[in-house]
Amino acid sequence: MNILCCLTQVVQRQPLSWTEAASRRGPGSDSRDIDTEGGYFEMGLPKGEPALEWSAAPAPDGGLAPEHLHILQVLWGFSIQIHKGIRHFAACLVLTDSVVAVFEIPHQTSRGNRLHILSALKLVLCFPYGDLTEFGFLVPEVCLVLKVRSGGHCLCLIADASHLQAFHSCLHTCCSPQQPPVLADSVLSCGKASLQEFIYQLMGFYHISSEDSEIKACFPAYLICGDKRDIWPTLGPQPSEGETAWAGHSLRPCESAEAGLSAGQPCWIFLTPQHLNIVKADFSALPEKEQHSSDPRKIFRLSRIPLASVLLHPTRHATQPEGSFSDGHVLELLVGYRFVTAVFVLPHEKFHFLRIYNLLRTFLQDVKTIVIFKASKNLEMARNHLLDSNNLQAASFSKPHLTLSSLYPSEFLMQKMTEDNQIPFYLPVSSSLQYVAGLRGSAIVEFFHNNVAEVENEELRYLMWSSVLFYKTPDVEVTACVLLTTKAVYFLLDDSIRHHCEPLLDFWNQRNSDYDNSPFHLSQCFVLKLNDLQSVNVGLFDQYFRVTGSSADHIVTCLTRDSYSTHAFIQHLMAVLSLLARTPSPEPVDKDFYSEFGNKNTGKMDNYELIHSSRVKFIYPNEEEIGDLAFIVAEKMDGLADRPALNILLYVLAFQVNPGEGTSSGSSLQPKTLILTSSDLFLFDEDHVSYPLPDFAKEPPKKDKYQLADGRRIRDLDRVLMGYQMYPQALTFVFDDVQNHDLMQNLTLDHFGDTLATAQGVPRARGRDGGREVQWYIFIPSAESREKLISMLARQWETLCGRELPLELTG
Repeated sequence: MNILCCLTQVVQRQPLSWTEAASRRGPGSDSRDIDTEGGYFEMGLPKGEPALEWSAAPAPDGGLAPEHLHILQVLWGFSIQIHKGIRHFAACLVLTDSVVAVFEIPHQTSRGNRLHILSALKLVLCFPYGDLTEFGFLVPEVCLVLKVRSGGHCLCLIADASHLQAFHSCLHTCCSPQQPPVLADSVLSCGKASLQEFIYQLMGFYHISSEDSEIKACFPAYLICGDKRDIWPTLGPQPSEGETAWAGHSLRPCESAEAGLSAGQPCWIFLTPQHLNIVKADFSALPEKEQHSSDPRKIFRLSRIPLASVLLHPTRHATQPEGSFSDGHVLELLVGYRFVTAVFVLPHEKFHFLRIYNLLRTFLQDVKTIVIFKASKNLEMARNHLLDSNNLQAASFSKPHLTLSSLYPSEFLMQKMTEDNQIPFYLPVSSSLQYVAGLRGSAIVEFFHNNVAEVENEELRYLMWSSVLFYKTPDVEVTACVLLTTKAVYFLLDDSIRHHCEPLLDFWNQRNSDYDNSPFHLSQCFVLKLNDLQSVNVGLFDQYFRVTGSSADHIVTCLTRDSYSTHAFIQHLMAVLSLLARTPSPEPVDKDFYSEFGNKNTGKMDNYELIHSSRVKFIYPNEEEIGDLAFIVAEKMDGLADRPALNILLYVLAFQVNPGEGTSSGSSLQPKTLILTSSDLFLFDEDHVSYPLPDFAKEPPKKDKYQLADGRRIRDLDRVLMGYQMYPQALTFVFDDVQNHDLMQNLTLDHFGDTLATAQGVPRARGRDGGREVQWYIFIPSAESREKLISMLARQWETLCGRELPLELTG
């Protein structure tokens, strides 16, 4: 009834053209128009026009009494008015039996009750239905556009989807007798499409894969890039309830054309299972007639950010009192290395976003960005502040609570992890991993539960450092801190993995000037839940192992290059798997050949395959694999028929050192597989992660498992040098470059390219006997493997040459 009285007074004062006053009012007379010179746009009361004061006095003679106007629909929402500029304001739209009225809600009135808000409503636009030239959904379900003939006004309405749909239906009913011309090829004709279909079409226009297009939620919001201290707005308070909960605010524009963001205009955030999608509309183009096109690219711009790179800001949270505008509308995020402030347009959308975001991040099966606090006191300060704020963002940031037992963590566990938390010197590491490597004792356990843990009440059982390979990037080794718990395997990854994950725009990867001074690191983490673990393949001579989950994203190889580390991890993994209770998979009704004759009892070794009680398979190298490798090696020895029977004596994962490159960054180390046979030494490039083929593989890998890089006869070995010139205990094998005995003679440079030249090295002009020499610079990380290689090589050399192998120590 209050709105009806206000509307009646408007009708009595403006009996002629009700849009005339609004048309005369230009952008210069409204404080909410965008002022590009000052760098601000404001949403406040227009100057020079008093608010409509509600009065209960009876209508004058000849006027229109309240009972003569019938309100059909009221919509509380957010309006973007395009008329000689762009204005943003909280709005109340009223549909009566004859007119459409648009009211502005001044932000100064937001502290009052509903009666106070209604009494201060400010008329912006009022027109009969006949003045509507076009209306429809700009974005299905979430944004409605009204175009008015008189004055060329265009209104974009943003509101709750159900209320907006009801308003649209009522408007359509009221306009049906007058039949407003809605153009068939207009962008507004998408009103018949669903929001899902709209996004699917938009992705198609931008040639984006539709695999991840299922919309989980949509949020209209302002996105502001930059440090809060630089661009933080003065926010109007907003304690009101219900649909009238609204307030204006002032924001400083901070545009990035590359990232597709601008604080000057609201956009829509669409959450899909793996991405945060940003849809931005060119509102200024809507009134133009030539924009009536079925191509959304003329109006919309779509950009997407991997959800794995989106984090809640770990230390900055709303300090406004509960119920304030900031508490209900403002959320601070980290996207890559950039600070982003999201100001949600609709009430309660912030909390809805947090719920959906947390759910999607939990189920995200990909390499994710995580926050690592540099000191425990920073974490405690952040948590105490969050607990005091008592809001959903606090719950979103907090890690799963651990109910510690009196036996966990034990002194033995903390001592063992301190000993194991020694990062190999040859592995390249980022600053976040360097921080982790510096932790000792209970600090390691506290770090894990405060920064990494994702599962409730899991316990850390083992820690090791290793290079890892992912199935999708088999040629890229990444340094990792591997954390085994009672529920999952965590891989804390070096920052270099960023370049091989789904790329972000350079804009997001640029670090803020104060990032190095922040109380936290950003790191990359991959999680493989033990419940998703299907098999573990142990490599030859225990030099590596591969864990396999349910998809290609869940296949990771750890290149320990050390049999002791491999054995220790496998033993701890079996122990924690024994704690899991799994339901046995049902036997098939119609048994096939393998189920009929194969031994399926768990806990027993069958053909080098152990089926654990948790139903995880542990697969060890069998005689067939050794035979395949021997066949490949023998194949490379084609033409040397006088060779004795081939026996593989040793298999070692090593590095070949390129002496022409610097060693500070580790880039001079080239991973190689060194194989010692009874008569030869071989260097192979090996694919450690693609073989054996997983069950879901649809095609073989692009490369063979073994690719020969170089091979030399043991009898051509002149001497072995061991010293510290490049790496501790690095070995230099010096071969006589004997003509017509090169094992690579049957290979072509067209196949191996420059790799062959690098592997063989540059022959020396003179050796001890005046001939040419070829040198291999080999670094073997494992001392045990290195000593075993020297011992076995010396024995074979003595057998073939009849004297002791010259082993020289260098400085």
